[in-house]
Amino acid sequence: MGLLNLQEGGQMEPVRMILYGKNGIGKTTFGAGMPQPFILAVEDGIGPMPVMYDRAHHKTYDQIVGTLMEVGGYFQSGRFRSLVVDSMDALQVKVFDKILSEHGKKHIGDFSYGKGYELFKQEWESFKDLMERFRVELGANVLLIAQCDSRTIADPINGDHNSNTMRLDKRASGVLRDWADLVGFAQLESNPIRNKDGEIVRLQETGRRILRTSPSEAFDAKNRFNLPPTLPLAWVAVEQAIKEAYARPFDPNQYAQVQSGFGQASPAGLPQPGMPPAGFGQPAQAQPNAGFAPSGKPASLAAPAAPMQPASPVQPVQTGGFPKPPGF
Repeated sequence: MGLLNLQEGGQMEPVRMILYGKNGIGKTTFGAGMPQPFILAVEDGIGPMPVMYDRAHHKTYDQIVGTLMEVGGYFQSGRFRSLVVDSMDALQVKVFDKILSEHGKKHIGDFSYGKGYELFKQEWESFKDLMERFRVELGANVLLIAQCDSRTIADPINGDHNSNTMRLDKRASGVLRDWADLVGFAQLESNPIRNKDGEIVRLQETGRRILRTSPSEAFDAKNRFNLPPTLPLAWVAVEQAIKEAYARPFDPNQYAQVQSGFGQASPAGLPQPGMPPAGFGQPAQAQPNAGFAPSGKPASLAAPAAPMQPASPVQPVQTGGFPKPPGF
């Protein structure tokens, strides 16, 4: 049998997304708006949201992986369609604890020749592979949430500026960022206030919560869909923008056209750089939980299922397939 496995691109698939921002900006609320979500609450922050979740802040890393293997059966049965892990920085502490405990060390720097950080990166590679299994084998959207750190970047040409990044070690953020289709930075929208000479003197917040999807000196972001650089901070807005991206005819020279026409109107179908999509700031018209089905086609939210039965004690980490949950 040959090894060639030809596939055609351009087919809508479940989303791999990272969302980061300051505390209280609405990251968990965004995840709760995804289709049939299950939230792995590694830190305590669900509040009054009526969503199914597992309170995992007291568990070890291996117990958390075991919980994910167990809940995989509920995804297999169709009970859940979106996995939300909240948050990566809380999970990172547990990864460090696992490595130190298993090797009898007090600090990650106690390993010789950087071996501790090598083990740390390997754990994140394994976690990334598990997230990909949820997406490929179970047809699940995957959202990884992280808190935000801000630091000052010294720039002798353009002047010093603040840059926002995920609150993760660079090895962990590198593994996850390479894997994700969309890395979004959540923030409050602000408008510049200028003096009589046209100079910006301060920024005034509008109160609107937005998602940045394209890279900037001020934050780390990316997307593989050619999304508008700014979207409302809501799953329904992201979902609609991704659908529109798939519906546009593919043009491999689209960025060259924008470059050659710099300063002019963007080609049809491409968003104006720095401009939000049409309808931004207006109530969303799409169904809030349309989502992506495992086949890649939109599907409406199923009728609410019966509450999950209390889970049995966490089992050791499994390496095989996802187990079937009781009652299915």
